[in-house]
Amino acid sequence: MSHATDPSRDAARERALIRVQAASGALFALFLLAHLANQMFAAAGPEVYDELQGQLRAAYQAPLVELACVLGPLVVHVVVSVWRMARRRRRGQKPAGNPRARWQRITAIVLLVFVFGHTLATRGASLVYGVYPGFDGVAYTLVWAFAYFFPYYLLFSLAGLYHGLNGLALALPRIGLRGPAALRSGRAVAGAWLAGAVALTLGMAGLAGAFHDVRERAVASPYARLLVDLGVSSGPAAPSQPAR
Repeated sequence: MSHATDPSRDAARERALIRVQAASGALFALFLLAHLANQMFAAAGPEVYDELQGQLRAAYQAPLVELACVLGPLVVHVVVSVWRMARRRRRGQKPAGNPRARWQRITAIVLLVFVFGHTLATRGASLVYGVYPGFDGVAYTLVWAFAYFFPYYLLFSLAGLYHGLNGLALALPRIGLRGPAALRSGRAVAGAWLAGAVALTLGMAGLAGAFHDVRERAVASPYARLLVDLGVSSGPAAPSQPAR
């Protein structure tokens, strides 16, 4: 029997992939949940949102931390997850059918569709042009194209919250950690997600101007000017200052 078809070797490889998937997902989930918590605080206004984001950014955008705890785990997690899915299909195996596993897959697909474009639009702007979106930059996208960006942000964040909470609860035992007892049951995960979903929706409402006047600051933000200068946005923005 060849190594490729040896059931024991194949099972060992699958266990190794599961551990890598779990470890990379758990590491990225820490960043993801902190990032989403920042969105929840948008309901309190631009100053609170930007202050918290600045503190978080000082930690997770340190070069080694960003590579080892954010970008690296994200790429590894996506690659291993797709690899395991391809292995299942090649064997004709059906994925787990319980509700938690099913919603984990659905939210994974939503995140996979949006995550790399979102990363490019936000982190790319800061790396290449030195412009951070911040509260005003996100608010500008809602001023510019509310009908697209509000449901996009809300769907993306709600999917990320469930995938992060449920994934962390599932991943920790697979890497030898018990994790918080409060999140071991599907009912507890659903309750935590529901509470977080309310906070995320309020945060999105804050970014959209429900609690504060955001338009004037948004259209004057450096992110708004960058999008217009690049030809990405045709929406309102203050003109760029000419070079002297």
